[in-house]
Amino acid sequence: MIGLILALIVFAIVITLFGGWIFAIPLAAVAIILFVLFLLGWGRRAAASKP
Repeated sequence: MIGLILALIVFAIVITLFGGWIFAIPLAAVAIILFVLFLLGWGRRAAASKP
């Protein structure tokens, strides 16, 4: 998931450099939301309980 976040951020920066900042803002927002979810632990595997 961290790879997707980094890819979205880099893609948003590249789009911004070419003048498409209106498209880069939503991409950056999605990347920030995914990063916050990553920090909160969303998307990780649950700990396996051993009997």
